[in-house]
Amino acid sequence: MAIDRPLVVGAPRSGFSLLIAVIQSIQHLVQYESQRPARDFIMRGFVDLTSRYITSKYKETFAKHGITDNLVFNGEFHLLVGGPKWLDKDNPELASTRKYFGAKGMGDFLLITSHPKEVFEYYSVIHSHTAPKLWLEHPYYEPFKKFTSVRNPIGIINSATFSLNAMTSEYIQKFAANEDENVIRQRLALYKLTDLKVVEGLVNFLKNYLDEFIPLKEQYFIMKWENLISNPVQTIKIVASELGVEINDDMALAIWQPIDHKNLLEHHKHNYRRGKGIVGDWKNSLVNEHIDIFREFGFETYLKELGYPPLPEFDPRDYSPFQKLIARHIQRGEVYPNTGDPDIFTFAFNKSNIDASKFNFKSFPKKQWTHVERSTFSDDSVVEDVSETAEQACGVINDLLLEVINSNLNGKQSFQTLIRSLDKRCNELIQDCADVGVQSLHNQIFQSLYSQFA
Repeated sequence: MAIDRPLVVGAPRSGFSLLIAVIQSIQHLVQYESQRPARDFIMRGFVDLTSRYITSKYKETFAKHGITDNLVFNGEFHLLVGGPKWLDKDNPELASTRKYFGAKGMGDFLLITSHPKEVFEYYSVIHSHTAPKLWLEHPYYEPFKKFTSVRNPIGIINSATFSLNAMTSEYIQKFAANEDENVIRQRLALYKLTDLKVVEGLVNFLKNYLDEFIPLKEQYFIMKWENLISNPVQTIKIVASELGVEINDDMALAIWQPIDHKNLLEHHKHNYRRGKGIVGDWKNSLVNEHIDIFREFGFETYLKELGYPPLPEFDPRDYSPFQKLIARHIQRGEVYPNTGDPDIFTFAFNKSNIDASKFNFKSFPKKQWTHVERSTFSDDSVVEDVSETAEQACGVINDLLLEVINSNLNGKQSFQTLIRSLDKRCNELIQDCADVGVQSLHNQIFQSLYSQFA
């Protein structure tokens, strides 16, 4: 059964990953992979190989500065297109991806890398947290079926304050495996929720997204997170129907059970907060001062537009012990100080889904393919060397990508010609790679491609 190619755009913490997982499961039911253009299979092999290559180059560069065992670089970012992604607003023909690097005791930095937009065809579900208008306007994506995830904005902000990003997860796995995850989350949330500047930064970031999304929301199929949590079978059946696939209750339940309140990422082991994912749970964490911030930023209108109840007014006498602790700190003008391990605090501080204008992050000049966006790293020379490594590697990889994209693939011979050329050029690329497994991966990928297009 042929189905439309899906595109998912949604705010972080809005049910975004769940929606993607649901669509991928529906695709699996109809053997969607076999329907994809042949070029996609070449793209997938190419991305897997160059991901291994550029990851090795990053590690080599850190090692030159003595950063090896103390490197914090989660596997989610090893993939060439891994990490938060979007179309470049200044040049929508480019796809941008954000990587996170850190080192124990040295801080962290965010590196943006850019490639031709077609690199996103590595995925069966192209997805992004940003620019819902741009995705609609770009003619290349006009044939795609557009989906979005929506959640009560108050719940999104509450989730963001308790979230642990992939870098923090990597640090915990390497250096703090015996720490109580719930204690870590509680400490960080207490800090964020008592520092109203942080809450305002999170709220303003979400406001900017909603200002763009709400006027054009009718052009996306909306899956509400609350509907999926409360009535997963019916919600999944509706999503399937939007893709042109009719499924029964048993099939929908079989899709839901493996992803029901589960961590959906491979390397980010802390993406799901155990025991949570509860509709309305924000009422046990936020206090009236937070609700006042939502009101100040105009969220009454957003809640109405998205079909959620108006902002509440809490009775402080009904606060949970957690809320009472937060309220006392706010009323005294104090930020909760007991944040625990300083590295965890540094890595977990929201740097991407926040208005960063009030925070003193360092940034570096943009290059052609890369940009160090925000940094707390103590040694600028390391940041600059990694940035230069990325710039050089991305330049070579993008040149190879353009060969894939621009090839006139109109028959078996043209595919074979492209594969032979890529085989030779990629083999030359990886000769200076310290990762001994790259050559084996290269051979495996190209043997498969030769066989497939024989």
